[in-house]
Amino acid sequence: MREIVIVTAFFAINRENWRGFNRSNELYFEYFKGWASVKNRLVVYVESEELKKRIIEFRTSLGLDKRTIVVVVPNILDVDKELYSSIKSCETQVQRRFRLLPNNPESWNATYNYIMLMKQWCASDAVKNGFVGLEEMLAWVDFGFNHGGGAYSLESNFNFLWKYDFQDKINLFSTQPLDNRPIFDIVLSMDTYIMGMLLVGTGKYWEEFRLLVRDSMIDLNKSGLMDDDQNIILMAIRKQPELFNVKVSSWNTVLYDCGCNHLILVDKNNRIIRYLRRILSRIVYKMKVLKYTFNIYKYLSSKTIH
Repeated sequence: MREIVIVTAFFAINRENWRGFNRSNELYFEYFKGWASVKNRLVVYVESEELKKRIIEFRTSLGLDKRTIVVVVPNILDVDKELYSSIKSCETQVQRRFRLLPNNPESWNATYNYIMLMKQWCASDAVKNGFVGLEEMLAWVDFGFNHGGGAYSLESNFNFLWKYDFQDKINLFSTQPLDNRPIFDIVLSMDTYIMGMLLVGTGKYWEEFRLLVRDSMIDLNKSGLMDDDQNIILMAIRKQPELFNVKVSSWNTVLYDCGCNHLILVDKNNRIIRYLRRILSRIVYKMKVLKYTFNIYKYLSSKTIH
């Protein structure tokens, strides 16, 4: 089994003020502490020396200071100004109102969508700076992974060394089998294929992965749309499928199925409820499409064609 190097990041984007999606920076740090007792080498990208100090203090309290690197990036929006400008150009009401869930951050917040695409940048930067070797296995894990017990019980022991033999590719996890459904329809319906909270790949492939998602986002922006990283990664897979290994899994069992089956899964009933919510969202989307179609029909019917 190969030991895995973990990369994560946290950049504050005023999320505590998002109605219905509000989470404070302190809550995210608590989420982080819920899983960051893991004994693997950990590289963390943050925006301030203060947060760097807190992370190092936490890992030091567990005897993991020598297996921890924290990188401060003072202004993450300056990392790729062209990409940010491209996404920002789609922050419009026209784009937003055609989304199934217009109040979700990916529908209206360009900064959020940009930050989601910094996952690949952070991972690639960790390789470029020698924190992760070209032949080592690198796992991106979201800073807020598990959301304080959403998938794995807080009674689970995360103080272990994660090892697993992933394929020598970019390994991704999908909620459903991949198909040829148009990206336009997926983005508007806000369906999910690729799960973005855990991405695993050999160090040498992360820069290529970064460029693929960057180009894919810009391609989507040219059509007047923006989205978070998950559907952008799906576009990247379609551009270069040979780079990826995609496994169908679920939000609750990805880590469990990859060498961490000692973790305690949350109540199965909660997973069923999430599944039913997803089915309901698809029904709502179909109803919305019918509504728009009917409105267009009424409009055209009211016009005299000469």
